[in-house]
Amino acid sequence: MRIQGDRVVQVGTWEQMQAEVPASETESMREIPDAVIMPGLINSHCHLELGMARGLLPRNEAFPMWVSRLRKSLEGAGPMQYREAVRLGALECLKHGTTTIIDVGNTGQSLLELAGLPIRSYPHLELIGLDPTLAEARLDAALARLAELPPAGERYHPGITCHAPYSCSPELMDKVSRATGSRSGPYTLHVAESAEETAMFREGRGALFEFCRRIHPGLRMQERESPVAFLHRNRLIPRGSLFAHCNHVDADDIRILADTETSVVHCPRSRDFFNHRGFPLELFRAAGVNLCLGTDSLASNEGLSLLDEMAEFHRENPSVSGRDILAMATVNGARALGLDGEMGRLRPGAKADFIALEMRHHPECDLYEEIVREAHDVLLVVIGGEEVVS
Repeated sequence: MRIQGDRVVQVGTWEQMQAEVPASETESMREIPDAVIMPGLINSHCHLELGMARGLLPRNEAFPMWVSRLRKSLEGAGPMQYREAVRLGALECLKHGTTTIIDVGNTGQSLLELAGLPIRSYPHLELIGLDPTLAEARLDAALARLAELPPAGERYHPGITCHAPYSCSPELMDKVSRATGSRSGPYTLHVAESAEETAMFREGRGALFEFCRRIHPGLRMQERESPVAFLHRNRLIPRGSLFAHCNHVDADDIRILADTETSVVHCPRSRDFFNHRGFPLELFRAAGVNLCLGTDSLASNEGLSLLDEMAEFHRENPSVSGRDILAMATVNGARALGLDGEMGRLRPGAKADFIALEMRHHPECDLYEEIVREAHDVLLVVIGGEEVVS
């Protein structure tokens, strides 16, 4: 592969490349034996600032109780602690071959810290608020914070978004989703993650509903519908959105997601941490929904390795080909960002974001299956033509 600046300009065997454009004395060369060179991984959903909660919360707990414990575990944390969690999380991602992250957090510290790190990032300031009368003020304050950040660059793309339909009023979600200049990546939202969220919207009851009503006593569920149907009825799904989780969706919901060209991020190990209902993979694939992979946070995961997420997904879905699983962590993530062809592939014209994985197996094996079956050592990480891990 030949790199010029931050782009790939040629890919092929050594013989093919020499025949087309012979290597010159001014070019530097690097050979990586016993390795596979592949596109950098794209983590389409993470919360780096929650790294302080690593290992502190029990598994298989009801979702509202987990939220309460998480808030308690973060009490007293200051800006520098959040920023250190973000820095360590980003370095962990890089170590395991992730070159791009879509990050969400509600402190704003992630957006500050990621501005100075080499990883390609789309960090979002995540807004929460159930009181509709405060929607405009929340948006204005968020836009003011966005304006104070370091300017967006080739690798750094800050923005704002909302948390979830159960934690945000329709008025706030509408204003944030329509705010011009508020993000360069997709509008991202947590949707249909838990059984408690489903009970809140479909039945107007349950632990999550009571938890939210304690925060905003005026909360009422006017209709009995799924979270996806609620968003669709209120015209709160901008075309090309990115929804995280979607464990508890049915065929009607999936049709809505397909019709709005919404991408969905599956977080296999986080889903297992909560013991959420099985992800409706076949329904999504049949509808043609773009499926991506994410790690979620260290408050509900043991690590931030997408290699481990692919291996977990492979164990849960052995009938899915290794090629399709790898696409979820590369091509599909790029598609969700509106950058298919620019990222997630190694071909002329693409960004030079790539990694080298050590491969100890026979060279004629199915590389896709070998990559997704287990985690491998990452020997090299290059972003925009620059070596950041070697």
